[in-house]
Amino acid sequence: MVSTFHGLELGKRGLMAGQAGIATTGHNLANANTKGYSRQQVNQVTSPSLPFSTTGNVSSSQLGTGVSIESITRVRDNFLDTQYRDQLSRLEEWKVKQETLGQLEVLIGEPSDTGLMSVMDKFWSAWQDLGNNPDSHAAKVAVVEQGQMIVDTAKTIDHSMSQLISSLTEQLHSTINDANGYLQQIADLNAGITKAGPHANDLLDQRDLVVEKLAMLVPIDVNEQNGLYNIRLTSDGTSLVTGQNVSQTLSSDVPFQSGKLKGITNSIKTVKQYQGQLNDMIKGLAFGSITVEVPAGSQLSDGRSSPPNEPLTVTVAGLNGLLQLGWTHEIDEEGNARPGEAFFTGDETDFSLSSFAVNPSIKENASLLAVSLRVETVDGQQKVVTGNNDVVKLAGNLRNGNFTINGKERNVSDFFQSLVSSLGSESRNAQNNVRMQEAVMQATENRRQASMGVSLDEEMLNLVKFQHAYNAAARLVTTTDQMLDTIINRMAAR
Repeated sequence: MVSTFHGLELGKRGLMAGQAGIATTGHNLANANTKGYSRQQVNQVTSPSLPFSTTGNVSSSQLGTGVSIESITRVRDNFLDTQYRDQLSRLEEWKVKQETLGQLEVLIGEPSDTGLMSVMDKFWSAWQDLGNNPDSHAAKVAVVEQGQMIVDTAKTIDHSMSQLISSLTEQLHSTINDANGYLQQIADLNAGITKAGPHANDLLDQRDLVVEKLAMLVPIDVNEQNGLYNIRLTSDGTSLVTGQNVSQTLSSDVPFQSGKLKGITNSIKTVKQYQGQLNDMIKGLAFGSITVEVPAGSQLSDGRSSPPNEPLTVTVAGLNGLLQLGWTHEIDEEGNARPGEAFFTGDETDFSLSSFAVNPSIKENASLLAVSLRVETVDGQQKVVTGNNDVVKLAGNLRNGNFTINGKERNVSDFFQSLVSSLGSESRNAQNNVRMQEAVMQATENRRQASMGVSLDEEMLNLVKFQHAYNAAARLVTTTDQMLDTIINRMAAR
């Protein structure tokens, strides 16, 4: 025989289910805009039935006992979460590359009227102007000034690249510290979830949010065991978090497959690559081997001379080597013409733009600039042939010459244009990849939000549904109370 108070128990369970539904719906509505929040739902099941005797030939039946709340769980798709984390890692990698390449484009500043290409064009034009009037001191000064502009512009770009490398290196260390902090947070949240139980929904959301932040920095594999996350590096399977403990912290020596950390490390290599190419180009201009054809009848400062009716082909060490073959309008202590000096100074063996400069002697006295390849003997002394501009013409023609740059014969202007074109191509490729990854990730995020996101319209409908269910359960309690009142009070009175 079922208890007389069976109806009250049914109503109580209905009230509890309705109240839980209303509270959970309210929790969803309150967190509709909370980052990382997953929609929660009340999982209801039928309560175990009671045996109930019936009349007739039918054996005892089952009488329902109402509803029970099995659990309150998050709505989450692990497959989409894994996809989202992978795409997030790739997107962050390309974002860093895009930003770095964009900064490099600004530093190099091409094309522009103040960029290195424009400065080099003006430098070669200054040599051509000097060739028209080789005895002009003002034209020599102009060549020296334009040479100084090359030095200043190249050193400015080189210094800015060094600063960018330092900034990226600092960012790398800071990001690694952030990643290690996320690892500790995941371990701590694992500990909190262990204490709170497997359905600590808000703690689970917090942990997933931290895992996504970590995935932005480094690609990871997430394995859930007994409600706890174990984190491993995707690249080599290194265990980072095991249960409630951080098993391994990250460092700059770890190989990263994607993520912001890979983007930073690759960006540092990229900047160093372009910085190295810039150094190679300027080194080639100053010291790189180049073959020139010396006019017939020339007398070189190293003692060689070309036949009267036949040019002489010589190989010189860049612009410096060419000018050192010529003669200046200055005389030495004995009254003889002074040989030309190197235009640029620097360590040819261990070249660095930081120590690169215009020869201080030429900078102080532009007349020490070699202009001629001819000398004549006057009263027993060597004098420069006035008006001869053979060195200047050869120097001006170097604009179209091929210098030895990093072991290969390359034209300086073509080399720099190739550098600029390569940088532009890499930058466009990074921009395209960012746009593509953003589109892919947004599509995945839309699918995730379709399941885990809070829909205000849907929750308002749920609120009305649970309200009606609560009211109905309350009505059942009231009806049962009236029945009991009739049995206990009114029947007894009769």
